[in-house]
Amino acid sequence: MELSFFTTFEIGWLNGWIPSFAMLLVQILFMLLFPQGGKRAVDTSWYTPQDRRYALLSSAAQAAVLIVSVFAPFKFGTPWFAVGTAVYLIAFALFVWSFFSYKAGKAGETIQGGIYRYSRNPMYFFFMLGMLGVCIATASLWLFIVMVPFAVFTHGIILGEERYCEATYGESYRKYKANTPRYFLFF
Repeated sequence: MELSFFTTFEIGWLNGWIPSFAMLLVQILFMLLFPQGGKRAVDTSWYTPQDRRYALLSSAAQAAVLIVSVFAPFKFGTPWFAVGTAVYLIAFALFVWSFFSYKAGKAGETIQGGIYRYSRNPMYFFFMLGMLGVCIATASLWLFIVMVPFAVFTHGIILGEERYCEATYGESYRKYKANTPRYFLFF
C-alpha cells in the first residue's frame, strides 16, 4: 500500500473535483435560495484597493484549486482516503451550518449565533478545512501546493473584512472579536 503524498495529474470521474465543486455548489445555492443573505455576503462596496487585490488573487487561486482537483484522483482503500474523507465530511457539515448561521443573523448587526460563537470566519475556515480533506483523500501534493496561496490570499480578505466590521459595528464587534477566535476554537 503506497502512502506517499504525491499524485500525478490524471483526469477522471472519481477525482477530487466532486467534493471540491460540492462546496462551491453550497455557496451558489445559498446565494440563490437566500438572496438577501447572499447579497450581504458578497458586498464589496467597502473594499480598499488592497482588499480588491486580495479578492482577485484569492478568486484566481480558488479557480486553480478547483482546476487541479479535476486532475487529483482519490486514493481509495488507503489511510489517506479514509482520513481525508472524514476531515472533508466534518468540514462540509460545518460549512453548511455556517451558511445557515449567517442567514439567521440580523442585517446591520454582528453575527454571533450558531457556529459564529466559535469562529468569526466559519465559511472561510471550513471551506479551507474541507479542501484540506480533499488534499488528504487524494494524497495530492499538487492540490496542497495551490491551496497554500489560496489560504494566504483569503487570509488577506479576512483581515480586510475584520477591519470593515470593526468600523461598521464598533464596540459590538470589538467585544465579539475579543471573545471569539478568528478561525476556530483556539486560533
